[in-house]
Amino acid sequence: MASKLIPRIRPFGDNGILICYDVKGYSETACKTVHALGEILRGQDNIWTNVIPAYDSLMVTFNPMVTEAAEALRKVEEAYEKISKRFPRTKTRVIEVPVYYGGESGPDIQNICKSSKLSEDQVIKRHSKITYRVCLMGFIPGFAFLSETDKKLHHPRHETPRGLVPPGSIGIANWQTGIYGLESPGGWQIIGRTPLSVFDPKRETPFALKAGDMIRFVPQGAPS
Repeated sequence: MASKLIPRIRPFGDNGILICYDVKGYSETACKTVHALGEILRGQDNIWTNVIPAYDSLMVTFNPMVTEAAEALRKVEEAYEKISKRFPRTKTRVIEVPVYYGGESGPDIQNICKSSKLSEDQVIKRHSKITYRVCLMGFIPGFAFLSETDKKLHHPRHETPRGLVPPGSIGIANWQTGIYGLESPGGWQIIGRTPLSVFDPKRETPFALKAGDMIRFVPQGAPS
């Protein structure tokens, strides 16, 4: 089997099904399975009204006036059986995200240096060497929650969140790393910022990133 983890699959309300794994922290196996399952279910667009992935769970909703709950549950179970035997080949985008680390763009990078006992250059190298998965979008429009960063860089959130974090800011919160899509309050440790417009409601495609994408951070020189 592709995964040794067995999820709980159960009805959620009168028009939803929740697939979730009981894991602690980040599980690459659970996350990979969630996205593989989500891709299969998105292909059944005559059944599902929403397919919403998270780190270790997947929520799907359906129209109960069109699809009976028992039929919806059966479709999810059948899809899971397929990926439990062999993961499907997926067409995953790999997006390069330019980042200005440190300085005004990354005011908290020294906090990471202090807890990790690494130099700023070493922190940047470790953070940018990983190809991350966009595990879910949420909290605010365009906020990308990414897969686990280097263990040496793990660091708790600020005890008191900032009142304003600029759009494009890249932060660390415990084992997570993520990108702010909008200017908003936030408590993550900000280590850099990308000039990439992650979210723009005026664009034809407002979101530059979507759940399931893979991204690589590309360190830049000092911003002009």
